[in-house]
Amino acid sequence: MSALLSAKNLSLSFGGVHAVRDISFDVEQGEVFSIIGPNGAGKTSIFNLISRLYNADSGDIVFAGESIISQPAHRIASLGIARTFQNTELFEHETVLNNMLIGRHVHRCSNLFSELLFLHSVRKQELEFRRIVEDVIDLLDLQSHRNQVIGSLPYGVRKMVEVARALCIQPKLLLLDEPSSGLNPEETEDVSFWIEDISRDYGATIIMVEHDMNLVSRSSDRVLAIADGAFVALGTPSEIQNHPDVQRAYLGD
Repeated sequence: MSALLSAKNLSLSFGGVHAVRDISFDVEQGEVFSIIGPNGAGKTSIFNLISRLYNADSGDIVFAGESIISQPAHRIASLGIARTFQNTELFEHETVLNNMLIGRHVHRCSNLFSELLFLHSVRKQELEFRRIVEDVIDLLDLQSHRNQVIGSLPYGVRKMVEVARALCIQPKLLLLDEPSSGLNPEETEDVSFWIEDISRDYGATIIMVEHDMNLVSRSSDRVLAIADGAFVALGTPSEIQNHPDVQRAYLGD
């Protein structure tokens, strides 16, 4: 396998507080790669660096062979990187279907003039977008919710809709920020199944920030453990769970 994403000596600080300290790791094509650590360890800060919401103090991020460290945030989705958030960021007054179509429109090739005239090229594009969205609805079993307004849905379904919207981009890399947060045990178990489906059916590489070690163990190929923004260990889920430095970071001496 080759590295789809490489983080090289990333550092980030806020007013003298080091959120990320000289972190380096590679994520291979097709891998499910998890980042774990105690609260405040810097996990979401790494996601914000990759998705370009934050600017690194130093280091580099290479995606698909090209540095993205200077790319603006609005370009990241079109490069093939999609993400979800710990707290869902959806259009509350729109339906599930419309939220997913909005996600797909990052790949829109038409202009305002052609859309106003609803030219053949625009109709063809819209049909293709709808086909891709329908495939994602089938994959994540959202048929019964397709026409429901987001604000009327239970939290677990909203989490799945946010993943579905991200998949409509057809990303090469999917960033999942605590996908099990706020879910009950049954819903969390479902998360492990759709991670497997996404990896298998879409060929997407996944980086997941997660606290639930059962989910991490079931779903991950490799795990990066960090604490206080710094590297602790990298290995398979069983290696990380049994690593003395990881146990010390979570439990203390």
